[in-house]
Amino acid sequence: MKVALVEMTSLPTLNVNLKTIVNSIKISSKNNADMVVFPENCSCLGPSSIMLKNAEIEADHPVLCAASLAAKKYGIYVLLGSIAVFRSKANKNKMQNRSILVDRKGKVIARYNKINMFDAKISDKEIYRESNRYIPGKNVVVANTEFGKIGLSICYDLRFPNMYKILSEKGANIITIPSAFTITTGRAHWEILLRARAIENSCWILAPAQVGTHYGKRSTWGHSMIVDPWGKIVIENKGDQGIIYGDIDINKSEKIKNIF
Repeated sequence: MKVALVEMTSLPTLNVNLKTIVNSIKISSKNNADMVVFPENCSCLGPSSIMLKNAEIEADHPVLCAASLAAKKYGIYVLLGSIAVFRSKANKNKMQNRSILVDRKGKVIARYNKINMFDAKISDKEIYRESNRYIPGKNVVVANTEFGKIGLSICYDLRFPNMYKILSEKGANIITIPSAFTITTGRAHWEILLRARAIENSCWILAPAQVGTHYGKRSTWGHSMIVDPWGKIVIENKGDQGIIYGDIDINKSEKIKNIF
């Protein structure tokens, strides 16, 4: 299985991000990837008012509609790391941060709502309160695919190891961690946490990330990477927009799980 991880700088302008997503799906397919994985907030990354303005119920979300059509056209699995959606047309005060997996036919086969909200005070000038605008999810999700079982998670979930233990126990051999890590926490913890989750659970880790400046002072660390079940970094983006590729051997996960 060949996977593509897209490192991108999502902006408050949804249409610009949509073009990047569709073009990346096309490029990944032409490079023979079986699945392309995008970071958290791939559809839009902006202040709360902009996020609310660009959110839709899942069925009407323009980025999901475009990604589904592209997945079908190019015959490739697509994971939208996360898009902002409303639970219903009647409930538009808060959103859900939702990761969506689409198969080769353009069909949604799994969706995961981010459970752990990023409520953190990194410094007096850098404070995040994700719970102010998002409704947390309640359920862990493992998707059945032709490649094996894929566990879904998003960004801040990475700091909650018990969640990944559950995903592994449910049979996941691959776990996706689309993210938008801050520069401060990314520089300090990104790599070590990804490798720890891989080692603890004997799973492949696919971690596409946002990078660069999105608006105002909102910047992210990047460094998308694929980590194998032994904790080895297979490939890493050093902090630029673009696509990295890696080959995944599902059997390697099972072999290592059997050791421990």
